[in-house]
Order: sequence, then structure tokens, then C-alpha cells
Amino acid sequence: MQSTLFQEVSLLFRGGLSDPRLEGVSLSSFELSPDGRLVRIGYTLTPESAASGTRAVQEALERASGYVRSQLAVHLDLKRVPQLRFIYIGVAERTEPDSEDEGGAR
Repeated sequence: MQSTLFQEVSLLFRGGLSDPRLEGVSLSSFELSPDGRLVRIGYTLTPESAASGTRAVQEALERASGYVRSQLAVHLDLKRVPQLRFIYIGVAERTEPDSEDEGGAR
């Protein structure tokens, strides 16, 4: 159940949420409580998003949680959808996509 919830929440974050404050958010951990009533979702921010502060992002996540829960109920046909708690983990490490191509086989 935990992996199914994580996949659905991840899909919503990739395309179902339109709040611009959530653009730099990446989900990094997902933990369902033993009783199934709470999901703790760890997230990271891009350096650019983190520089603007985490308060606006946390508020946007809290506002989006009702929508996310309603979508989980519909897509997964759940009678009881767990509460979502978003926990800020830190700044995501910057990746350099061009560095892999340099010196690689061609």
C-alpha cells in the first residue's frame, strides 16, 4: 500500500499541482504509519527555491494536501485516506547533466 500511495502522490506532484510555489519541490521519502492514518512525506527543494524560504512552500503543501487526498481517494478507491504531513529535509544536491556526456563513449 505504501508504494502505491507514493507512486500516486509522485504523479500528482509531477503534473497535477499548479501552484508555482511547488515547482522546486522533490519528494524524497515516504512513510506510512503502522495504523495507516498518517503519511510522512519528506521533501527537498532546489537551491533556488530554498533561497526564497521554506515557509511559502510549506504553506502551499498544506493547501494542496486536501486536493492530493481527494485524488488518492478517487484513484485508489480508498475509504479512508491518510492525513499527509510534509517534512522539509533540506536542499537537493545540484546535478550537472552535461558533465556525464563529457568524456563518455560516443
